[in-house]
Amino acid sequence: MWILLAILAIPVVEIALFVQFGSEIGVIGTLAWVFLSGALGLVLMRLEPYRNAESVRAALARDASPASPMAHSALRMIGALLVLLPGFFTDGLGLLLLLPPVRALILSRLVLRASAAHTRPARDDVIDGDYVRQPDPQQNTHHLPPNQKRD
Repeated sequence: MWILLAILAIPVVEIALFVQFGSEIGVIGTLAWVFLSGALGLVLMRLEPYRNAESVRAALARDASPASPMAHSALRMIGALLVLLPGFFTDGLGLLLLLPPVRALILSRLVLRASAAHTRPARDDVIDGDYVRQPDPQQNTHHLPPNQKRD
């Protein structure tokens, strides 16, 4: 639900920021900002696979898990995409995602949330025990046991 609200709210925020910054820096300045930030986002998106490959290779050389470099790379790619999109608000979010402490904070929160979702609380209504199966004396009374022979 909050994603739908965010999708609906972002254009409204962008229009408000375009009006606000447009009155301060003018139409040419606003258009220059949009084109320059779009070019920066495009360059960042083009360079990210190389940077990701290098960081994954370095992690594997250290016998470390490549999960963290790949997660950082995914967030950098999302940041670059946000910078590519025209608008001041998305540019701000994208530039925040390009900062390593912000990415580390987001990833730590995601890891905590994922680990909390996968750990099950201890149930106190479950009793552990062993059992032994015993034949029911009421059952099979009209049949002879298989090891007895009939005369």
